[in-house]
Formats: sequence, structure tokens, C-alpha cells
Amino acid sequence: MKLLFLAVILGGITTYTSAQSSSIAITPKELLEISNSQYKAGLFLVGGGTTLLVTSWIIPENFDYSDGSSNRRLKSFLSVTGFLSIVTSVPLFLSSGSNARMAAQLYLRNQEVYQPIFPPGQPRDILALILRIPL
Repeated sequence: MKLLFLAVILGGITTYTSAQSSSIAITPKELLEISNSQYKAGLFLVGGGTTLLVTSWIIPENFDYSDGSSNRRLKSFLSVTGFLSIVTSVPLFLSSGSNARMAAQLYLRNQEVYQPIFPPGQPRDILALILRIPL
């Protein structure tokens, strides 16, 4: 039994370490894709949790009025699951916003001035603050 337990633990460790990804999303496109997927997952969790909470409020307290059977266990399961789903969506929305802000690039660059006639002594390039949001 101990040998089997040790084999399962070692097999799990090797599987777990090979499943780790070593690449970090550094391009704005990758960050925006991650942000969109986190936002969608957050919306699914909020929608599902709200549906479960509303369902638990709609279900009547007594299942069968003749023998007094109740739905308390079902109602509590649905409400707790819905509440946990809504609470779980909050970190997804926060990390989605963080990744979206990191995807937007704000930097300084010399940009050419588009003018038909340049007065003497005026530079052809000026320093510009550029906000680039990949769509």
C-alpha cells in the first residue's frame, strides 16, 4: 500500500511539473487575449451564480404540502453555490482589467510634424506622448 501511494505521488509530481508553462505573456496581443478570456469567464461565473441565486429564491420552501417535505437542502446548496460563483468572478475581473491595462502601451516618441511650410528654426520632429491600444 505504501509503495502504491509513493508511486501515485511520484507520478503526480512528474505530471504536474511537465504541465507547467514557462512562457510568460509579454506581447500586448497575448495580454489582450488573456484579458478577454478572463473577462468572459468572469461573465459566465456571474451569470451562472445569479441564475442559481434567483432559482434558490424562486423554489418554494415546502416540496409536498401533504407530508411536510422541505426543499431547504436544495435551496441552501443552490444559494451557496451561486454566492461562491459570484465571489469567484471578482478576481477574474480584477486580473482581466490588470492585463488589459498592461496591454495598452504608453510611451514617448519623436513624431514628424505634418506642415506644408516649415518656418525657419522650427524642428521637423516633436516629442509626442503615444497611447497605443491594440484592438
